[in-house]
Amino acid sequence: MRTLFSRRNAKRNGRILLILIFVGFVAVKLQRIDSNMHAIAKGSTRRFLPSHIVSQFEHNPQWEVTTSPELVSFVNVITQQPFRWLNKGLQAYAFESQDGEYVLKFFQQQRLRDKPLHENFFQYLFSQSFRDKTILVKVHRDEIFVSSKLAFEEIAQESGILYVHLNKTDNLLRGVKIIDATGQSYRIRPDDTSFLIQRKAHYILPTITALMNNKDIRGAKMRLDQIFDLLVTLAKKGMVDGDNALIRNNNIGFIRDRAIYIDTGHIVKQADLNVKKQMEHEFHKRLEPLYEWLCFNYPELASYYDMRRQEIIASLSPPAPMHIALEQ
Repeated sequence: MRTLFSRRNAKRNGRILLILIFVGFVAVKLQRIDSNMHAIAKGSTRRFLPSHIVSQFEHNPQWEVTTSPELVSFVNVITQQPFRWLNKGLQAYAFESQDGEYVLKFFQQQRLRDKPLHENFFQYLFSQSFRDKTILVKVHRDEIFVSSKLAFEEIAQESGILYVHLNKTDNLLRGVKIIDATGQSYRIRPDDTSFLIQRKAHYILPTITALMNNKDIRGAKMRLDQIFDLLVTLAKKGMVDGDNALIRNNNIGFIRDRAIYIDTGHIVKQADLNVKKQMEHEFHKRLEPLYEWLCFNYPELASYYDMRRQEIIASLSPPAPMHIALEQ
């Protein structure tokens, strides 16, 4: 009798377990459907909401950036002009200043926040992929913020970054007016957000096209040299970018007198970087689409590119050993 009773209990417990698993599975599916529908609904009405940039993170010492009072005052001056919608990337919303000199990039907090456990309990419990994505969100957030801090502190000239604000502050910054793609204006408290201010750059291909349309071959060659100079300088400083789509993603652009690195979200510092090997990688992998574009559109510039590539790689090669003949 006890054995029969135990078997019945085991079967009943098994059925209960299966029911719980099924309920959990259905709950996960329904939550995903609801999240997708909510995202579609939001995306169809507007591309930007102030809540998307409000930080909910606790103070993180690794994100802390030291700035001078003079720099804060400068930021408070230039942000008194309105900033209009410029673009939306995977990491940030970008707004251009009225004078066309600066870009204000607010990090997309809704992509970087940890999902609350109480709202996603069943997904945490039953979905390994969801748990993996949760870990990746934190890794991605730390990568972006640490890279932004690194760019500001060590390659400000090469990135055009003037100011970085990652941790929330208290009444440090004045409010700024931003205008989204639909023309809707908002008054934002920068203290509550994570953002950076960068010099406005112009993309490579349109810049070179405009120069060549004006028959300014010398100016186009100078712009190519500025790209090469930028990448050599970054390599010598040990800076490496994990994004190979350098040209397609418009990661480099031009300001008045130089090229700057526009997207610094994946830059890391590598000790003892082999500059020659890094530049070979830049030319043969990341700059190759630019070279192919030049070959098709401006063969004269492609020839110049090829010549400069050989000169740069040769200049980074170690000198050949000198053989000194010994006197008898």
